[in-house]
Amino acid sequence: MLFAWLFIAAFIAGLLIYSLNRKWVAAVSVPTVLFASVTLIKSDLDYSLAFMLTFGLPIVFFASLLGAYVVQMRTTDPAPEDSQQSE
Repeated sequence: MLFAWLFIAAFIAGLLIYSLNRKWVAAVSVPTVLFASVTLIKSDLDYSLAFMLTFGLPIVFFASLLGAYVVQMRTTDPAPEDSQQSE
């Protein structure tokens, strides 16, 4: 259940960051670095540190990438078809 909440939070973070500045790198790296730094700073998670980094980092990376991708696909304007017909 924790990874489901993590996926949702990273998806929304990637979606919001990409919709604000239109940069893929920022939309993916900010949630990923934030997750990694919070996981590494927590000293009481020593027994599950490897587990969280092994499974959590790919989830955060791909969820934030998916969020940015969804915004990109929703805001792309289709090519006008009438311009080719008039020539």
